[in-house]
Amino acid sequence: MRVAVVNNATIEPKRILSLLKEDEVEVFDYSQSKNIFREKFDLLILSGSSQFPIEYNKDKLADEIELIQKSSTPILGICYGCELIAVAFGGTLADRGEGSQLRENVCVKTDIADSLFMGREEFLVYDAHRWSIDVVPESLSVLASSEHGPEVIKHKTRPVYGFQFHPEKMLDETFGDELFNSFLKIEIGAR
Repeated sequence: MRVAVVNNATIEPKRILSLLKEDEVEVFDYSQSKNIFREKFDLLILSGSSQFPIEYNKDKLADEIELIQKSSTPILGICYGCELIAVAFGGTLADRGEGSQLRENVCVKTDIADSLFMGREEFLVYDAHRWSIDVVPESLSVLASSEHGPEVIKHKTRPVYGFQFHPEKMLDETFGDELFNSFLKIEIGAR
């Protein structure tokens, strides 16, 4: 499988790449998002970030937002990438405040039964984000939530998913990597 990873200045991009070790992966800086349209990929992954908030930097992120809006390739947004998906389709974000970016495992409960969850109704994930999705756009469904808000979103008509958590971290203690592989199996037929 050929994968493009849009690196939004995640602190540890190698962790995402470790989930894709069987695949051909090309990493693009978020400022190079337009270049992804020139090539054929089976999957686009939008990484997390702690560099700058989306809310005040939409002009810097315009190419990545356009990629989300126009690409027909399956997309998975992780944390910041999930927030970008919400914004790209007209949603809004809420600042949870300084000090809210605690790194912890949180319990997520499914809102909608989906094959992505492999029959689970709740599970632990690694959570570390200051911003959360405040208003979910009409084109997206919330599949699962935690006390912090939406945790798994899915576009209603396109293969676009967002995980507000980090599936690439705390692999032994959370259900994140299993959800990542479930997404690949459903949308790409891989794994």
